[in-house]
Amino acid sequence: MGQLKIVIRAGGTGTRLWPLSTSDLPKQFVPVLSDKSLLQETFERVRLFGVENIFVTTNARYIDIVKEQLPEMLVTNIIAEPLKRNTGPGVAFETAVLHGIFGETNPIIASIPSDDFVGNPEAFAASIEKIAEYLEEHGRFIVMPLVTPAAVDPGYSYVRADFGANTCANISEWVEKPDAELCRTMIGTGTWFAHTGMYFWKLQTAVSMFENLVPGVWTRVKEIRGAVLSGNYEAALQAAHELPIISIESMVTKLYAAKAGFLADSWNWSDVGKWTVVKELMKTDEKRNAASHNKVHFVNAHNNLVYGAAGKRVVCVGVSDLVIVDRGDHLLVCRIEESGNIGTISEELNKLGGV
Repeated sequence: MGQLKIVIRAGGTGTRLWPLSTSDLPKQFVPVLSDKSLLQETFERVRLFGVENIFVTTNARYIDIVKEQLPEMLVTNIIAEPLKRNTGPGVAFETAVLHGIFGETNPIIASIPSDDFVGNPEAFAASIEKIAEYLEEHGRFIVMPLVTPAAVDPGYSYVRADFGANTCANISEWVEKPDAELCRTMIGTGTWFAHTGMYFWKLQTAVSMFENLVPGVWTRVKEIRGAVLSGNYEAALQAAHELPIISIESMVTKLYAAKAGFLADSWNWSDVGKWTVVKELMKTDEKRNAASHNKVHFVNAHNNLVYGAAGKRVVCVGVSDLVIVDRGDHLLVCRIEESGNIGTISEELNKLGGV
């Protein structure tokens, strides 16, 4: 699979998992569900495709963390973004860097988040090979792994696809982050699927997509790459400030016509993006309480999450539906139904220097 290149996107700040995730140490660098960070777990899932074929994109401020957590990574395969501008400019920049490396050759690119949970890594790896085979025959397509929604969640992009007995199907409609009522209606039809945030494409297909749909952004990211290569980081940063802050979906992929979905239900995939999701992935007692260590005691308590470093004894008495996260210097206590708002609160605290 030498023609397959995997890009692990590790530049986000993970504000919705505050206070575990902070701007200094975002969630992808934190051991959320095991003794390995989410980035390390992602790296392990794709290691079999060859370390030399794995790239990591991240904000320039996190380069040393990536090197420390992934000592096997080739330093030349770490792509430093000068400024966080969301996934749209981020993926365009990674594409420009790869285009500069591989020229007119046309490897298959898998652009994947660094902070997902995949419960079946064997199925995940097998699917990557199937998607690569599909792209060898359908080179103008981009392939998006999709999952059947487990619950109504307006935080995802949703696409309509008719898989039938197939694992790949053309995408006919796209709705990005619908409101809860529309999301419930779409899911009820059984033909709408949640996008995992992963993209597979031929490199030249991605280059053409950016060139044709957002020529201004494409020109700018090539300019940034040139400035970085020449060591002119001030010019790179100045150019990066001129990029829009926009998701890859809003910027180009929902506009690109040749899209196929790949049904990825066998992966047991989850976006580790909210405390409610973390709780779902943890073991719970008979009253649906979950704790990150064994010094937490629940008495007449129901449906709570307590998360923190081992060693501190925590007793929850007569409380229900709470998220309690202890990071030592920061403590979060909120209702579970309010935990989806943590990202906004974290961003406000960050402006005040509180994160």
